Amino acid sequence: MPLNKFITAILHGCLILTSTSAHRQCTTCIPLNDLLAEAYGIEISMNGLRSAVAFHNGSAAPISSVVASQEYKDLLEPVLIKAIGQEPRKRALRCPETRSRSEPSPFDRSFLDFLTAAFLWPQRLWESSKEEKLAELLPLHPAAQLLQNEMLALHPFTNLAPETLSRLAVAVEIPSWLMGTEEACHIASAAERTFGRLIRLESPPSSAYTIAGYELCRISYEAFDCTGPGRIATLEYDGNFAVLSIVQTPLSNWFANPVTFSATTGTGSESITAWVNEFIDSQSPDKLMLIGSNTDDPSFVDAIAKSRAVSYLDENSPLPASQILALGAAQSAKERVELQVDDCGEPEECQELRRKADVIAGTYRPLRPSTWPVAGPRHAEL
Repeated sequence: MPLNKFITAILHGCLILTSTSAHRQCTTCIPLNDLLAEAYGIEISMNGLRSAVAFHNGSAAPISSVVASQEYKDLLEPVLIKAIGQEPRKRALRCPETRSRSEPSPFDRSFLDFLTAAFLWPQRLWESSKEEKLAELLPLHPAAQLLQNEMLALHPFTNLAPETLSRLAVAVEIPSWLMGTEEACHIASAAERTFGRLIRLESPPSSAYTIAGYELCRISYEAFDCTGPGRIATLEYDGNFAVLSIVQTPLSNWFANPVTFSATTGTGSESITAWVNEFIDSQSPDKLMLIGSNTDDPSFVDAIAKSRAVSYLDENSPLPASQILALGAAQSAKERVELQVDDCGEPEECQELRRKADVIAGTYRPLRPSTWPVAGPRHAEL
């Protein structure tokens, strides 16, 4: 069979599986312990790390932050410096040997890797247990060890025993300028070795828009006719540099979602205005959200006010710009833990477990944007 026909057949089969998933009844329920368990988010930035926690009732809270050590800065700064001033580029996280131990699957790879990985998946599943045990005996790469130490300096992880850490569900937000680099893979390796349930590796846009209440259609979006908010962008500013990042929704749980980004130094109001305008003209965002520790700096505020960014700014979120990414990573981890792997229909006993969790967790009114889509993680409002 010609290769193009073979690939078409594979894709057709995937679409059939996706489109029929909503009509299939779930075979298992999400355990009550998972519904009630806290989930955590870690934000990686040039200046340090932040942690946050998310709960079943939709609430999330910042926990702590640590200032980056000099060794940490020496590891990451050359990557950022290299990215500054370059044309907007698209990258995705590609770490073939790094996968969630709870979800070994070929779907976490890029699409080009998917077809090959799919055929090897049964063998990989058979070998995975032995590989994981062997990997745990091998020392971490020195860079990954450094990053693990930085993560463990964050509360609440500082004083937790390894067996407690092995039960935590965690998502890690990785800066766009690190995507596709060896350093990003060291971050993933450190997190995977530290926490038992590394749920997701998030980008700045996916983290920010998750905590702002947007439905990013991460599961089987054909099943509930979800298109997501489109091209979602973030603009990060910390006083020394600025980074614009954009992703296209719907996002996927199966493939690495590419991020397009551009970075510049944080000096000069006029130069920032011109840089923002150039990115917006070339990338055409539907929404733009400000993130970072210095977005209220007068010169930065003036630069944005003079740019075309004002037409796309999302001003619905009352969350502090400096905490959005850690909160979003935590919320993403919590939503993933509570969701079925596809949009199967849950039987009554599963719904009863969710109702029980709702009663125990108490009520909370999560953020909801004023425009479509305004759906919670269970798609109740669609």
